[in-house]
Amino acid sequence: MPIAEPQTEAKRILMITLIVTLISVAGIALPYPILAPLFEQGDSALSQFMGLPKELLLGIVLGVYPLGIIIGSSFIGSLSDSYGRRRLLTLTLVGSGFGYSATAFAALSGNFALFCIARLLTGVCEGNISIARAIAADLHPIIDKARSFSLISAMGYGGYLLGPLLGGYLIYSGIETVFVVAALACFICAGLSHFMMPATLNKTIKAPSHSSSLVLLRQTDLRRFFMLYLLLTTGVNLYYEYYPLHLVRQFNYTPVDISWATVFLTACMIFTSIWVNPIIQQRMSHARAGLVGVMLFGSALVALPFIDNQFYLISFALMGAGIAIYNGFLPVYLSNSYQNNAQGQLMGMLVTVFCLGNLFAAGLGSVLSMIDVKWSLLGGALVTFFAAAVFFHGHYKAQIWPQPTKATAET
Repeated sequence: MPIAEPQTEAKRILMITLIVTLISVAGIALPYPILAPLFEQGDSALSQFMGLPKELLLGIVLGVYPLGIIIGSSFIGSLSDSYGRRRLLTLTLVGSGFGYSATAFAALSGNFALFCIARLLTGVCEGNISIARAIAADLHPIIDKARSFSLISAMGYGGYLLGPLLGGYLIYSGIETVFVVAALACFICAGLSHFMMPATLNKTIKAPSHSSSLVLLRQTDLRRFFMLYLLLTTGVNLYYEYYPLHLVRQFNYTPVDISWATVFLTACMIFTSIWVNPIIQQRMSHARAGLVGVMLFGSALVALPFIDNQFYLISFALMGAGIAIYNGFLPVYLSNSYQNNAQGQLMGMLVTVFCLGNLFAAGLGSVLSMIDVKWSLLGGALVTFFAAAVFFHGHYKAQIWPQPTKATAET
Protein backbone atom coordinates (compact mmCIF):
# COMPACT_ATOMS: atom_id res chain seq x y z
CA MET A 1 0.00 0.00 0.00
CA PRO A 2 2.71 2.59 0.75
CA ILE A 3 3.94 2.19 -2.84
CA ALA A 4 0.50 2.97 -4.25
CA GLU A 5 0.58 6.67 -3.36
CA PRO A 6 3.84 7.48 -5.17
CA GLN A 7 2.66 5.48 -8.17
CA THR A 8 -0.72 7.24 -8.21
CA GLU A 9 0.86 10.69 -7.96
CA ALA A 10 3.44 9.84 -10.60
CA LYS A 11 0.73 8.70 -13.00
CA ARG A 12 -1.25 11.88 -12.31
CA ILE A 13 1.79 14.06 -12.96
CA LEU A 14 2.53 12.22 -16.19
CA MET A 15 -1.09 12.43 -17.36
CA ILE A 16 -1.27 16.20 -16.84
CA THR A 17 2.16 16.63 -18.45
CA LEU A 18 0.91 14.71 -21.48
CA ILE A 19 -2.24 16.87 -21.73
CA VAL A 20 -0.24 20.09 -21.40
CA THR A 21 2.25 18.83 -24.02
CA LEU A 22 -0.55 17.94 -26.44
CA ILE A 23 -2.36 21.29 -26.19
CA SER A 24 0.81 23.37 -26.06
CA VAL A 25 2.41 21.72 -29.11
CA ALA A 26 -0.90 21.98 -30.98
CA GLY A 27 -0.72 25.73 -30.37
CA ILE A 28 2.87 25.81 -31.61
CA ALA A 29 1.96 23.84 -34.74
CA LEU A 30 -1.17 25.81 -35.68
CA PRO A 31 0.73 28.16 -38.05
CA TYR A 32 2.72 25.30 -39.59
CA PRO A 33 0.76 24.71 -42.83
CA ILE A 34 0.06 28.37 -43.59
CA LEU A 35 3.51 29.97 -43.82
CA ALA A 36 4.83 28.27 -46.98
CA PRO A 37 1.68 28.97 -49.07
CA LEU A 38 1.46 32.51 -47.63
CA PHE A 39 4.96 33.47 -48.73
CA GLU A 40 4.88 31.45 -51.96
CA GLN A 41 1.76 33.31 -53.18
CA GLY A 42 3.30 36.67 -52.24
CA ASP A 43 -0.06 38.44 -51.78
CA SER A 44 0.29 39.23 -48.07
CA ALA A 45 2.02 42.38 -46.78
CA LEU A 46 4.17 40.06 -44.68
CA SER A 47 5.75 38.66 -47.85
CA GLN A 48 6.60 42.10 -49.28
CA PHE A 49 9.19 43.51 -46.91
CA MET A 50 11.98 45.78 -48.20
CA GLY A 51 11.84 44.11 -51.62
CA LEU A 52 13.58 40.97 -50.29
CA PRO A 53 13.02 37.60 -52.02
CA LYS A 54 10.03 35.74 -50.60
CA GLU A 55 12.19 32.63 -50.01
CA LEU A 56 14.50 34.70 -47.81
CA LEU A 57 11.59 36.24 -45.90
CA LEU A 58 10.17 32.77 -45.31
CA GLY A 59 13.57 31.63 -44.03
CA ILE A 60 13.67 34.58 -41.61
CA VAL A 61 10.18 33.83 -40.30
CA LEU A 62 11.05 30.14 -39.90
CA GLY A 63 14.37 30.97 -38.24
CA VAL A 64 13.46 33.59 -35.61
CA TYR A 65 11.14 31.23 -33.75
CA PRO A 66 13.74 28.49 -33.11
CA LEU A 67 16.25 31.24 -32.31
CA GLY A 68 13.93 32.26 -29.48
CA ILE A 69 13.66 28.66 -28.31
CA ILE A 70 17.46 28.39 -28.33
CA ILE A 71 17.64 31.36 -26.00
CA GLY A 72 14.82 30.12 -23.78
CA SER A 73 15.78 26.46 -23.56
CA SER A 74 19.37 27.37 -22.66
CA PHE A 75 18.19 28.55 -19.24
CA ILE A 76 14.54 27.46 -18.69
CA GLY A 77 15.34 23.79 -18.14
CA SER A 78 18.17 24.70 -15.78
CA LEU A 79 15.99 27.19 -13.89
CA SER A 80 13.33 24.52 -13.43
CA ASP A 81 15.94 22.47 -11.54
CA SER A 82 16.46 25.37 -9.15
CA TYR A 83 13.03 27.02 -8.88
CA GLY A 84 10.60 24.19 -9.54
CA ARG A 85 9.09 22.54 -12.62
CA ARG A 86 5.48 23.69 -12.11
CA ARG A 87 6.35 27.33 -11.45
CA LEU A 88 8.52 27.70 -14.55
CA LEU A 89 6.13 25.74 -16.75
CA THR A 90 3.18 27.96 -15.78
CA LEU A 91 5.06 31.24 -16.22
CA THR A 92 6.45 30.32 -19.62
CA LEU A 93 3.06 29.13 -20.88
CA VAL A 94 1.55 32.49 -19.93
CA GLY A 95 4.42 34.19 -21.76
CA SER A 96 3.74 32.09 -24.85
CA GLY A 97 0.10 33.12 -24.75
CA PHE A 98 1.03 36.81 -24.79
CA GLY A 99 3.59 36.15 -27.54
CA TYR A 100 0.99 34.55 -29.80
CA SER A 101 -1.38 37.44 -29.09
CA ALA A 102 1.27 39.90 -30.28
CA THR A 103 1.88 37.72 -33.35
CA ALA A 104 -1.85 37.87 -34.19
CA PHE A 105 -1.77 41.66 -34.01
CA ALA A 106 1.32 41.81 -36.25
CA ALA A 107 -0.30 39.47 -38.78
CA LEU A 108 -3.48 41.55 -38.82
CA SER A 109 -1.54 44.79 -39.38
CA GLY A 110 0.87 43.22 -41.91
CA ASN A 111 3.90 44.36 -39.90
CA PHE A 112 6.72 41.97 -40.84
CA ALA A 113 9.23 43.32 -38.28
CA LEU A 114 6.74 43.06 -35.40
CA PHE A 115 5.71 39.61 -36.64
CA CYS A 116 9.32 38.42 -36.38
CA ILE A 117 9.88 40.02 -32.96
CA ALA A 118 6.70 38.43 -31.60
CA ARG A 119 7.72 35.05 -32.99
CA LEU A 120 11.15 35.44 -31.36
CA LEU A 121 9.69 36.27 -27.93
CA THR A 122 7.18 33.42 -28.21
CA GLY A 123 10.05 31.08 -29.00
CA VAL A 124 11.91 32.17 -25.86
CA CYS A 125 8.94 31.04 -23.75
CA GLU A 126 8.48 27.84 -25.75
CA GLY A 127 11.87 26.71 -24.46
CA ASN A 128 9.72 25.09 -21.76
CA ILE A 129 9.59 21.92 -23.90
CA SER A 130 12.61 20.79 -21.88
CA ILE A 131 10.56 20.86 -18.65
CA ALA A 132 8.23 18.09 -19.84
CA ARG A 133 11.18 15.79 -20.54
CA ALA A 134 12.76 16.71 -17.21
CA ILE A 135 9.50 15.79 -15.43
CA ALA A 136 9.51 12.43 -17.22
CA ALA A 137 13.09 11.81 -16.12
CA ASP A 138 12.18 12.73 -12.53
CA LEU A 139 9.41 10.10 -12.45
CA HIS A 140 11.89 7.27 -13.05
CA PRO A 141 11.99 4.55 -11.70
CA ILE A 142 8.34 4.75 -10.56
CA ILE A 143 7.41 5.08 -14.23
CA ASP A 144 9.82 3.66 -16.80
CA LYS A 145 11.82 6.49 -18.34
CA ALA A 146 11.72 5.16 -21.90
CA ARG A 147 7.94 4.69 -21.61
CA SER A 148 7.45 8.25 -20.30
CA PHE A 149 9.64 9.73 -23.03
CA SER A 150 7.78 7.79 -25.73
CA LEU A 151 4.40 8.95 -24.41
CA ILE A 152 5.53 12.58 -24.24
CA SER A 153 6.86 12.27 -27.77
CA ALA A 154 3.52 10.78 -28.84
CA MET A 155 1.62 13.71 -27.33
CA GLY A 156 3.99 16.09 -29.07
CA TYR A 157 3.24 14.34 -32.34
CA GLY A 158 -0.46 14.52 -31.49
CA GLY A 159 -0.08 18.28 -31.14
CA TYR A 160 1.58 18.39 -34.54
CA LEU A 161 -1.39 16.42 -35.86
CA LEU A 162 -4.14 18.60 -34.38
CA GLY A 163 -2.38 21.94 -34.74
CA PRO A 164 -1.71 21.92 -38.50
CA LEU A 165 -5.14 20.46 -39.17
CA LEU A 166 -6.82 23.30 -37.28
CA GLY A 167 -4.46 25.86 -38.79
CA GLY A 168 -5.19 24.70 -42.32
CA TYR A 169 -8.89 25.38 -41.83
CA LEU A 170 -8.63 28.45 -39.55
CA ILE A 171 -6.61 30.33 -42.18
CA TYR A 172 -9.85 30.89 -44.08
CA SER A 173 -11.01 33.02 -41.14
CA GLY A 174 -7.87 35.15 -41.40
CA ILE A 175 -4.24 34.51 -40.49
CA GLU A 176 -4.68 36.36 -37.18
CA THR A 177 -7.28 33.78 -36.10
CA VAL A 178 -4.65 31.05 -36.19
CA PHE A 179 -2.45 32.87 -33.66
CA VAL A 180 -5.37 33.89 -31.43
CA VAL A 181 -6.33 30.21 -31.08
CA ALA A 182 -2.69 29.35 -30.35
CA ALA A 183 -2.68 31.98 -27.59
CA LEU A 184 -5.83 30.53 -26.07
CA ALA A 185 -4.28 27.04 -26.10
CA CYS A 186 -1.27 28.32 -24.17
CA PHE A 187 -3.42 30.09 -21.55
CA ILE A 188 -5.44 26.89 -21.06
CA CYS A 189 -2.22 24.94 -20.54
CA ALA A 190 -0.98 27.51 -18.03
CA GLY A 191 -4.19 27.00 -16.03
CA LEU A 192 -3.79 23.22 -16.12
CA SER A 193 -0.18 23.50 -14.99
CA HIS A 194 -0.93 25.87 -12.11
CA PHE A 195 -4.11 24.32 -10.74
CA MET A 196 -3.68 20.60 -11.49
CA MET A 197 0.04 19.92 -11.15
CA PRO A 198 0.96 18.95 -7.55
CA ALA A 199 2.98 21.38 -5.43
CA THR A 200 5.69 18.72 -5.14
CA LEU A 201 6.84 19.75 -8.62
CA ASN A 202 7.97 23.07 -7.16
CA LYS A 203 10.69 21.35 -5.16
CA THR A 204 14.21 22.35 -6.10
CA ILE A 205 17.07 20.11 -7.12
CA LYS A 206 20.67 20.66 -6.19
CA ALA A 207 22.14 22.12 -9.33
CA PRO A 208 24.25 25.13 -10.30
CA SER A 209 21.31 27.56 -10.33
CA HIS A 210 23.33 30.30 -11.96
CA SER A 211 24.34 28.09 -14.88
CA SER A 212 22.53 27.71 -18.16
CA SER A 213 22.39 24.45 -20.07
CA LEU A 214 25.22 25.77 -22.26
CA VAL A 215 27.67 25.04 -19.41
CA LEU A 216 27.43 21.37 -20.43
CA LEU A 217 29.43 22.18 -23.56
CA ARG A 218 32.53 22.42 -21.37
CA GLN A 219 32.56 18.60 -21.23
CA THR A 220 34.24 17.13 -24.30
CA ASP A 221 32.07 13.99 -24.37
CA LEU A 222 28.81 15.92 -24.04
CA ARG A 223 29.98 18.44 -26.62
CA ARG A 224 30.51 15.55 -29.04
CA PHE A 225 27.01 14.17 -28.40
CA PHE A 226 25.40 17.57 -28.87
CA MET A 227 27.34 18.03 -32.11
CA LEU A 228 25.91 14.82 -33.55
CA TYR A 229 22.45 15.84 -32.30
CA LEU A 230 22.92 19.20 -34.04
CA LEU A 231 23.69 17.43 -37.32
CA LEU A 232 20.66 15.17 -36.87
CA THR A 233 18.25 17.96 -36.03
CA THR A 234 19.53 20.12 -38.88
CA GLY A 235 18.71 17.28 -41.28
CA VAL A 236 15.30 16.65 -39.72
CA ASN A 237 14.40 20.34 -39.71
CA LEU A 238 15.37 20.76 -43.35
CA TYR A 239 12.62 18.23 -43.96
CA TYR A 240 10.12 19.72 -41.50
CA GLU A 241 10.52 23.28 -42.75
CA TYR A 242 10.68 22.66 -46.49
CA TYR A 243 8.49 19.69 -47.30
CA PRO A 244 5.43 22.03 -47.25
CA LEU A 245 7.14 24.21 -49.88
CA HIS A 246 8.02 21.07 -51.87
CA LEU A 247 4.36 19.99 -51.80
CA VAL A 248 3.23 23.48 -52.89
CA ARG A 249 5.66 23.69 -55.80
CA GLN A 250 5.56 20.06 -56.92
CA PHE A 251 1.88 19.21 -56.43
CA ASN A 252 0.16 22.64 -55.93
CA TYR A 253 -0.90 21.75 -52.38
CA THR A 254 -3.16 24.13 -50.45
CA PRO A 255 -2.89 24.75 -46.66
CA VAL A 256 -5.60 22.13 -46.09
CA ASP A 257 -3.74 19.61 -48.26
CA ILE A 258 -0.54 20.23 -46.29
CA SER A 259 -2.50 19.83 -43.05
CA TRP A 260 -3.72 16.37 -44.04
CA ALA A 261 -0.22 15.34 -45.17
CA THR A 262 1.03 16.41 -41.76
CA VAL A 263 -1.79 14.50 -40.09
CA PHE A 264 -0.64 11.32 -41.82
CA LEU A 265 2.99 11.93 -40.88
CA THR A 266 2.20 12.54 -37.21
CA ALA A 267 -0.24 9.61 -37.06
CA CYS A 268 2.66 7.37 -38.08
CA MET A 269 4.80 8.93 -35.34
CA ILE A 270 2.12 8.38 -32.71
CA PHE A 271 1.55 4.77 -33.77
CA THR A 272 5.29 4.07 -33.65
CA SER A 273 5.79 5.76 -30.27
CA ILE A 274 2.93 3.98 -28.54
CA TRP A 275 2.98 0.50 -30.12
CA VAL A 276 6.26 -0.06 -31.97
CA ASN A 277 8.80 1.50 -29.56
CA PRO A 278 7.88 -0.84 -26.65
CA ILE A 279 8.54 -3.82 -28.94
CA ILE A 280 11.84 -2.34 -30.10
CA GLN A 281 12.88 -1.73 -26.48
CA GLN A 282 12.56 -5.45 -25.74
CA ARG A 283 14.81 -6.37 -28.64
CA MET A 284 17.41 -3.61 -28.97
CA SER A 285 19.61 -1.42 -26.81
CA HIS A 286 18.80 2.29 -26.74
CA ALA A 287 21.87 3.02 -28.84
CA ARG A 288 20.99 0.53 -31.57
CA ALA A 289 17.34 1.62 -31.63
CA GLY A 290 18.35 5.26 -31.95
CA LEU A 291 20.70 4.45 -34.83
CA VAL A 292 17.98 2.44 -36.60
CA GLY A 293 15.59 5.38 -36.30
CA VAL A 294 18.11 7.84 -37.73
CA MET A 295 18.96 5.59 -40.69
CA LEU A 296 15.30 4.86 -41.42
CA PHE A 297 14.48 8.57 -41.52
CA GLY A 298 17.47 9.46 -43.72
CA SER A 299 16.78 6.65 -46.20
CA ALA A 300 13.14 7.72 -46.64
CA LEU A 301 14.06 11.39 -46.95
CA VAL A 302 16.59 10.84 -49.72
CA ALA A 303 13.83 9.22 -51.81
CA LEU A 304 11.16 11.90 -51.20
CA PRO A 305 12.16 14.38 -53.97
CA PHE A 306 11.91 11.64 -56.61
CA ILE A 307 8.56 10.12 -55.59
CA ASP A 308 5.30 10.84 -57.41
CA ASN A 309 2.27 12.24 -55.60
CA GLN A 310 0.68 8.76 -55.40
CA PHE A 311 3.59 7.26 -53.45
CA TYR A 312 4.91 10.06 -51.22
CA LEU A 313 2.80 8.80 -48.30
CA ILE A 314 5.04 5.70 -48.13
CA SER A 315 8.05 7.95 -47.66
CA PHE A 316 6.15 10.00 -45.05
CA ALA A 317 5.23 6.83 -43.13
CA LEU A 318 8.85 5.66 -42.98
CA MET A 319 10.13 9.10 -41.99
CA GLY A 320 7.49 9.37 -39.27
CA ALA A 321 8.51 5.97 -37.90
CA GLY A 322 12.20 6.90 -37.99
CA ILE A 323 11.64 10.18 -36.15
CA ALA A 324 9.52 8.48 -33.48
CA ILE A 325 12.12 5.75 -32.92
CA TYR A 326 15.14 8.00 -32.50
CA ASN A 327 13.13 10.51 -30.43
CA GLY A 328 12.04 7.69 -28.16
CA PHE A 329 15.52 6.29 -27.51
CA LEU A 330 18.29 8.87 -28.04
CA PRO A 331 17.14 11.16 -25.16
CA VAL A 332 16.87 8.09 -22.89
CA TYR A 333 20.36 7.01 -23.99
CA LEU A 334 21.70 10.44 -23.01
CA SER A 335 19.73 10.56 -19.74
CA ASN A 336 20.93 7.11 -18.66
CA SER A 337 24.54 7.81 -19.63
CA TYR A 338 24.52 11.00 -17.53
CA GLN A 339 21.98 10.01 -14.89
CA ASN A 340 23.84 11.94 -12.18
CA ASN A 341 23.47 15.24 -14.07
CA ALA A 342 20.56 17.61 -13.39
CA GLN A 343 17.99 16.35 -15.88
CA GLY A 344 16.37 19.75 -16.51
CA GLN A 345 19.73 21.14 -17.56
CA LEU A 346 20.45 18.10 -19.72
CA MET A 347 17.07 18.09 -21.49
CA GLY A 348 17.26 21.86 -21.87
CA MET A 349 20.47 21.44 -23.82
CA LEU A 350 18.81 18.89 -26.11
CA VAL A 351 16.04 21.39 -26.88
CA THR A 352 18.62 24.13 -27.43
CA VAL A 353 20.50 21.96 -29.92
CA PHE A 354 17.27 20.94 -31.68
CA CYS A 355 16.33 24.58 -32.19
CA LEU A 356 19.85 25.52 -33.28
CA GLY A 357 19.44 22.84 -35.94
CA ASN A 358 16.08 24.41 -36.78
CA LEU A 359 17.78 27.78 -37.19
CA PHE A 360 20.54 26.36 -39.39
CA ALA A 361 17.95 24.53 -41.49
CA ALA A 362 15.93 27.72 -42.00
CA GLY A 363 18.97 29.60 -43.27
CA LEU A 364 20.45 26.82 -45.39
CA GLY A 365 17.06 25.77 -46.76
CA SER A 366 16.09 29.30 -47.78
CA VAL A 367 19.24 29.53 -49.93
CA LEU A 368 18.90 26.02 -51.42
CA SER A 369 15.18 26.48 -52.13
CA MET A 370 15.95 29.53 -54.30
CA ILE A 371 17.71 27.03 -56.58
CA ASP A 372 15.34 24.09 -56.08
CA VAL A 373 13.55 23.03 -52.90
CA LYS A 374 14.57 19.43 -53.66
CA TRP A 375 18.13 20.37 -52.71
CA SER A 376 16.89 21.31 -49.24
CA LEU A 377 15.46 17.83 -48.78
CA LEU A 378 18.52 16.07 -50.19
CA GLY A 379 20.76 18.20 -48.01
CA GLY A 380 18.73 17.12 -45.00
CA ALA A 381 19.24 13.45 -45.88
CA LEU A 382 23.00 13.93 -46.31
CA VAL A 383 23.40 15.65 -42.94
CA THR A 384 21.26 12.94 -41.27
CA PHE A 385 23.52 10.17 -42.61
CA PHE A 386 26.56 12.06 -41.35
CA ALA A 387 24.96 12.26 -37.88
CA ALA A 388 24.37 8.49 -37.95
CA ALA A 389 28.05 7.92 -38.78
CA VAL A 390 29.17 10.15 -35.90
CA PHE A 391 26.91 8.31 -33.46
CA PHE A 392 28.03 4.87 -34.68
CA HIS A 393 31.69 5.79 -34.28
CA GLY A 394 31.21 7.52 -30.92
CA HIS A 395 29.23 4.70 -29.31
CA TYR A 396 30.54 1.49 -30.87
CA LYS A 397 34.11 2.37 -31.85
CA ALA A 398 35.42 5.16 -29.61
CA GLN A 399 32.96 4.59 -26.71
CA ILE A 400 33.02 8.30 -25.99
CA TRP A 401 29.92 8.41 -23.81
CA PRO A 402 29.61 6.71 -20.41
CA GLN A 403 28.08 3.26 -20.78
CA PRO A 404 25.24 2.81 -18.27
CA THR A 405 24.97 -0.42 -16.35
CA LYS A 406 23.01 -3.23 -18.01
CA ALA A 407 20.08 -2.72 -15.62
CA THR A 408 19.90 0.98 -16.35
CA ALA A 409 20.30 0.58 -20.08
CA GLU A 410 17.39 -1.78 -20.27
CA THR A 411 14.98 0.55 -18.46
